[in-house]
Amino acid sequence: MNTLFRSLTLAALALLPVVASAALQNGKVQVGMVKGTATLFDPASQQTALASGRVFEQGYRVETSASSTAELILSNGSTLIINPESLVEVRTFRQVVSELIIDGEYQKLDKEPSPSVTEIVVTRGKVIGEVRKLNPQSSYVIKTPVGVARIRGTIYTVQYTTTGANAGKLVVGCVKGSVEATVYAANSGPISVEPGKQVSATAPAQSTAAPGEAPAPGATQPGVTTQPGTTETTPVGSVSISLADMDRATISSIGATIAASTSLPATISQSVEAQAQLAPTADQITPVTVSTQKTASSDPVQPNASKPPVAPASTSTGGGNALDATISKITDTVQQVVEKQQQPNPSPTN
Repeated sequence: MNTLFRSLTLAALALLPVVASAALQNGKVQVGMVKGTATLFDPASQQTALASGRVFEQGYRVETSASSTAELILSNGSTLIINPESLVEVRTFRQVVSELIIDGEYQKLDKEPSPSVTEIVVTRGKVIGEVRKLNPQSSYVIKTPVGVARIRGTIYTVQYTTTGANAGKLVVGCVKGSVEATVYAANSGPISVEPGKQVSATAPAQSTAAPGEAPAPGATQPGVTTQPGTTETTPVGSVSISLADMDRATISSIGATIAASTSLPATISQSVEAQAQLAPTADQITPVTVSTQKTASSDPVQPNASKPPVAPASTSTGGGNALDATISKITDTVQQVVEKQQQPNPSPTN
């Protein structure tokens, strides 16, 4: 695993001169269709009603009520559908400036026009995403209190629900394209989720708040235990991960949501429905267990006892693993190079 991280780091660092030749700026997030009632929280937690046509940048949160959906269209061409009763934050969205990025025409892009770094945090609820072919230098992740989904495209789902004071359930589905899921408390490493498959994981939860940041409005913070004599907190519980086919009804519902709740071309929802007709029914599916393990004991720690595993340390973007830390460092380095060059600001957001 360390060899993989070193290889990825070296490959990414080799691309720094290319990325640094243009400023890495805040991207735009445009609100598409809004059905029902949704609320927008700015970085200072001031709230307003979410309305179609609103444009904002990273650091904003969206909360949907029951029977409500909201469509977010990012300036890299990707679309995010926030399902009912969800709380979602655009934690990070930075991209290299490109003349191909035209306000109001983001969904017309057939592929991402320039490298970007996207981090979406799902504190609760479900999102459905449609991502155009990403630039090889880009990073696109969806984080939850239990784990992270790394997106390469094209249509995916991520859902997070709490299952108790200390645990939650993460479900990552790949309809088309390529998705990778990592559970923070597991030792199994990233799990590749192929088209038509979904991974389900129940595991200890950790806070999704960035270091020094107050919990998001409406967020339920996971319970943790503190080891005697230390200041570290360790989620306690077990990890259970399974992989299975997505059933016909699930895929069909995704297509129906895309058709009814987005401004995406009809051909996209139609292709999802066509895939649904080839999928098995729920009673034809048998999940395959990927991993089952206990992460820590809830019993008091005895003197000189071995220390239980600690939840992964948060990166500058809140929660994650070693690869997330690498991406964060690369992003910071790129920005530092750009600032030293003192280039004019051609950002499409200004």
